[in-house]
Amino acid sequence: MPRTLLKGAAVGLALFLAGCSSLPDPQYPPAKLPIHSNQSTLVSEWQDNSGYGERWRGYQLTPALEGDLLVAADAQGLVQAFDLSLGGFFKSDLLWSQQLEKGVSAGLTLARGNVYLATQNGELLALNARTGAFNWRVNLSSEALSAPQVLGDLLVVLAADGRLAGLDANTGRQLWTYDALMPSLTLRGTATPTLTSLQSFTGFANGKLVAIDNTTGQVRWETRIAQPEGRTDIERLVDVRGQVKQAQGMLFVNSYQGQTHALDPFTGRSRWYKDISSFHAPVIFNNQVIIVDEASRIHALDLFSGSSLWIQDALYGRDLTEPVILEQSLVVADYQGYLHLLDAQTGEITGRKSFDLDGIRATPVVSNNKLLIHSIRGRLGLFTLKK
Repeated sequence: MPRTLLKGAAVGLALFLAGCSSLPDPQYPPAKLPIHSNQSTLVSEWQDNSGYGERWRGYQLTPALEGDLLVAADAQGLVQAFDLSLGGFFKSDLLWSQQLEKGVSAGLTLARGNVYLATQNGELLALNARTGAFNWRVNLSSEALSAPQVLGDLLVVLAADGRLAGLDANTGRQLWTYDALMPSLTLRGTATPTLTSLQSFTGFANGKLVAIDNTTGQVRWETRIAQPEGRTDIERLVDVRGQVKQAQGMLFVNSYQGQTHALDPFTGRSRWYKDISSFHAPVIFNNQVIIVDEASRIHALDLFSGSSLWIQDALYGRDLTEPVILEQSLVVADYQGYLHLLDAQTGEITGRKSFDLDGIRATPVVSNNKLLIHSIRGRLGLFTLKK
């Protein structure tokens, strides 16, 4: 379970942005490291330890990887770009570095020759991806805790206070905004928007998923993914924090203390749902919807019906990251810095790699059959899969 909560609107916006407290017990006691078949292993291709990472601040600073260009940032504001094609004994692979005035608050996005990033003082920046030069910077309504998303000329970013903004990706000019009604208590973190050619889909801490027209910013539809229940604010938490995924003409979305839904993208109507609570986005693979639930059990559901295909609970309580697919393997990382490999068709654990004992919180990144990992203390690692 995430270790921190944002306290919020009931006592004012400033406290919403700054105040954090620990979730009460009970937590999920972590299982011991399970045995594995040793059928797969991760081979290290590149590492760097120069960044500070996110440390205790609770951000998920997922780096960006596109071809040989890797850009990473930390909670103290150091942004570094590496050209992985330049690595060698006599050459530095550091392309540029930029020390910002404030630390970075969310994952990075590479698009249109820029790296887009949000800072802890509520700014959104666009830096030239090859030089690090500032192209533009704008103020958001509060800090953003999820990576901005870009499709064509449209950039969409969700701030921690529930304001969704559509911007011109070339200039930062605001095109439209949408404000969600936020509950008094929310999980630390926000959903990452999903952009299509016509609509942007975003989940909110009030348990709703909203479809926004990309051109006008008007709401096309909204639907409730989770219904608040219980007597206390904690019992009534229903954040939709994971990113919506698309496949086979459907949308797939999870919620905390709610359900996993398959939805019609044009109406928001549910085609099926499953009582699985999760902080993370699902991953779609071979007509399976694979979900890491709030207790770090891994579920595979049939994409068309929602029926259960397999469950892997040997990693229970290990605070797993969002899952990713590397070739034919499912990869998750945990609170002790282990990378776990699973057969995506059966759920069998096929391998394990120790990376950083301080732990991994940021979602792994997969690009061109390479796996990029960013640990809590800022260690970067690039791996390939060997069977």
